[in-house]
Amino acid sequence: MQSAIPEPLFILEMANNHMGNVEHGVRIIREMGEVVRHYPYSFAFKLQYRDLDTFIHPAMQGRQDVKYIKRFSETRLADEDFDRLVDEMRRSGFLTMATPFDEVSVSRIEKQKLDIIKIASCSFSDWPLLERIMETDLPIIASTAGASLDDVDRVISFFLHRSRQFAILHCVGEYPTPADHMNLSQIDFLKSRYPGVRIGFSTHENPSDTDVVKLAIGKGARIFEKHVGVQSSQYHLNAYSANPEEVDAWLAAAHRALTLCGTPDRRLLENPEENQSLRSLRRGVFARKSLTPGDIVRTEDVYFAFPPQDGQFTANDWSKYAEFRVMKSVDADEALDSKPFKRTPTLMLTSNRFVGISPP
Repeated sequence: MQSAIPEPLFILEMANNHMGNVEHGVRIIREMGEVVRHYPYSFAFKLQYRDLDTFIHPAMQGRQDVKYIKRFSETRLADEDFDRLVDEMRRSGFLTMATPFDEVSVSRIEKQKLDIIKIASCSFSDWPLLERIMETDLPIIASTAGASLDDVDRVISFFLHRSRQFAILHCVGEYPTPADHMNLSQIDFLKSRYPGVRIGFSTHENPSDTDVVKLAIGKGARIFEKHVGVQSSQYHLNAYSANPEEVDAWLAAAHRALTLCGTPDRRLLENPEENQSLRSLRRGVFARKSLTPGDIVRTEDVYFAFPPQDGQFTANDWSKYAEFRVMKSVDADEALDSKPFKRTPTLMLTSNRFVGISPP
């Protein structure tokens, strides 16, 4: 089955930056949509869902002295407001995502028919929530900030045993994340420990820093998540959310890095200029003596010399695993090429995977 999580995928996370104002949220989506349309990648826009009536303990409802209760309550949106934001995402060409923090919110995601479900770092091993998410058929992206290695092992095993389409993201839960806490080599660790599992990066660095995404791409990440927003006279951005200009610079840096890295999926031999340049530096194969039709050419019948002629076999073509047969008479010092000679490989590779031999 083809994965429903495309790569590269850039996820723009609104979180609470809609500020409880649906018009402001629509503005963010539209302005980000204008930025991303210039780049040839897949983009998703992500919301956060909490059913505040059940998510917050009854005795704690309305507590303005508790930081996050105050924040969540002040930025509360009605279901129809979230529906409008999702509609705007689709109109702007985004895949739709949301992070549920409770089981009721998973039902909202199902009702809206979103494309991907996100598991926040704080919910990475929230087993009641994970079990509810397993009742959906949505692909999953999960952040790992703060998760122990045992928890990561368990959650990945949980997904694999249920044949779910998923990816995990290296993430640091500091907002913003200082450079010396970025730990991008965790991408290497996760890729090595979980071969075949897709590894990405959820980022909270200073939004003006474009080096981090380039390094993450160099380490093999192809799924990225970033908090975004739009500054206005009424609303100010926090220290880790990127405005449209910063998102544009971030994507330009990512595009440059992806271009430089190319593809890791196959060996590329598609550069004619490179091939011609290298061929011109090789040694040609020449007949050491006269050869007659039907002869099988042996190593002692030829010599190798520079420069090669156009169309000539080179020393790189000569091998004990290939047979050269004379098709018409050849004089001494004449170049071996495909006109008077037929080259037949005597060893064929039957797999596109190399199996190494351990040294003694």
